[in-house]
Amino acid sequence: MATRKTASKVSKKASLNIDIEAPKKSTKREVAKNLKKMSGVAMCLAVILLVGGVAGGWFGCKYLMRNDCFTLVGKDEITLTVGEVYKDEGVNVISFGKDMKDKVIVKTNMDAKDGGYTSQEIGTYYMVYTVDSIKYGTLFKIQKIRLITFVEESEAEEIITENGGND
Repeated sequence: MATRKTASKVSKKASLNIDIEAPKKSTKREVAKNLKKMSGVAMCLAVILLVGGVAGGWFGCKYLMRNDCFTLVGKDEITLTVGEVYKDEGVNVISFGKDMKDKVIVKTNMDAKDGGYTSQEIGTYYMVYTVDSIKYGTLFKIQKIRLITFVEESEAEEIITENGGND
């Protein structure tokens, strides 16, 4: 018949008695005394290093983000006739020097059709572009919006005539 043995070894971690106390008044006095003893040169050097670190961090951040952008490609307002398919041109997104186009999230109230978007009803529709990025998604919550207006064919001809054929 098999017998069981119980563990008799106690873990070192379990046997440590750590008691965290508030610092003693004598320790506070010693720190205050040592700060008073610190020479003016050492204090000045500490301030210079602090200011230099902050300035270096600021310039480094500006250097890393010098080419960052989040812009719409093409027009931000488009007029189409009902049933016409709009091929999305997308956005340019660069965050901290990296191309983030693959992390763009597009939300729209139009119907997807043939690799584009369309609507069978007259009205103004939207495309909202957001990015899953620390800079444009978490820190600043930036989004871009493109408005697409679907009109009847006769209205589209009037708009083209008014704009001189540039729409």
